[in-house]
Amino acid sequence: MAATFNWCQDNGTATGSPAHGTTRSGFGSDTHYPTTVSSKNADDCTDNGGTPQAAAPIFWGNNSYTVFMYGHFSGTFTAISAGLVAHTAGAFATGLTLKGTVTSTYATPSTTTNAALTTDMTSPTAIGSGLTVNFATSGPENASPTGTLSAAGYSQYIALQLQTTVNVAPPGSIGGPTLMLQYNES
Repeated sequence: MAATFNWCQDNGTATGSPAHGTTRSGFGSDTHYPTTVSSKNADDCTDNGGTPQAAAPIFWGNNSYTVFMYGHFSGTFTAISAGLVAHTAGAFATGLTLKGTVTSTYATPSTTTNAALTTDMTSPTAIGSGLTVNFATSGPENASPTGTLSAAGYSQYIALQLQTTVNVAPPGSIGGPTLMLQYNES
């Protein structure tokens, strides 16, 4: 057998201890797994009945809401390890910057420039130079994630925000970037 991977996303006001989103797409028994992640002016998951990206544009000089996505691993496997995430291909239009980080800390998303997102992920990077991603069986908010997952569980949050300048290209020209999460499975 092999592990099954799905993307998940948290949205809404931070709740719980440790904090997580009030709306959890793909967490636990929820099967509203995101198939696309949209940087937009709405804090919801498009694939879980949320606002389409075209209906929530980011206006020049503003930012998207911070997106808190993470991986869910299920099925039969011995170990998931060596997690890395990076923007690996495709370019953003002029005036757009993708900021990100890997974290176990959830904060209520907003369009304010998120200072916790310390990595500039605008330019493509080889996956081997990506950010380290750890895992936990309880959820992405686990304060003590480990480098190896040996039962069904989750990656840490991959928090992202698309930031714009007043010199951004015309609407609809974000570009075609690819974000990759790589891991070893045994």
